[in-house]
Order: sequence, then C-alpha cells, then structure tokens
Amino acid sequence: MKNKKIKAIIFDWAGTLYEKNKGLFPYSENVLQELKPKYKLAVISKAVSNSVEERLNQINGIKHYFNFIIAEIDKTPEHYTKCMRKLKVKPEETLVVDDRTLRGIQIGNKLGCKTAWIEKGEYSNELPTEETGNPYYTIKSIEDLLTIL
Repeated sequence: MKNKKIKAIIFDWAGTLYEKNKGLFPYSENVLQELKPKYKLAVISKAVSNSVEERLNQINGIKHYFNFIIAEIDKTPEHYTKCMRKLKVKPEETLVVDDRTLRGIQIGNKLGCKTAWIEKGEYSNELPTEETGNPYYTIKSIEDLLTIL
C-alpha cells in the first residue's frame, strides 16, 4: 500500500526513534538517512517541563535529519498544524508516526493526516478506539516505513 502523496513525516520521539533510558533505537539513524532525501522530516516530542532541554539534547545528535523540531510539555493539534505550516505541506501529504494512539495518532487522524502506529513497547496495549480512530498503517518499528512508503 505505497503512498506517493506523502511529502512529510512527523515523528514522535520516545518509543518511536528513541528507547527510553537507553538511547536511539539501533535502526533509527539508518531509517532517517533513507527517508531524508525523499521527505521533509520533523519531530514533535512531549517532554515534562524539567526535561525539555534534556529532550533537545537527546535529539541533538541527529537533528540534521529534521526540517523542524518541537519539544513541548504537551502535544496539541496546534503543534502539528504549526509543523505542517513550517514544512509547507497539507495534512493529506503528511504521515504522523507515533507509538501512542491517544496522542499522535488521534491528533493526526483528526487533522486529516495519514498515520502510522508503532504497535510495540510500553503503549502497545493502547489500542485504537472510536475516539482515536484507526491508524492508516500499523507497524512494528520505523524500519517498516521503508517498505510502506
């Protein structure tokens, strides 16, 4: 189910590109390297107030892959709208990748973006509901993006 209309990918950070308390997933940088020439890439990360700076430091080593980065205390639809505006893409041209249905997937669906839920890790039991909507794709890791895009 290849999607040629996608022009931008907005990633979550923890659980998507970064494993909590361990560091980047081993495949994250390779996947970003593959995607960067073809797509505009961004990160929207939720960080508790005392860790926004720490979160930005975690991202620092791979920030050159991203066109736009937001690290805030909460994720809101406005963050995604701002990100798409900065990337100059429409919702239907955007893929939101997140390991939580209650945040990124729900927001992406409501804004009209394509969504990819990473059904793995701490929130894999957080199944889609009527409120969150179903993700367009369900994947096991961001490596799977290379086969669906």
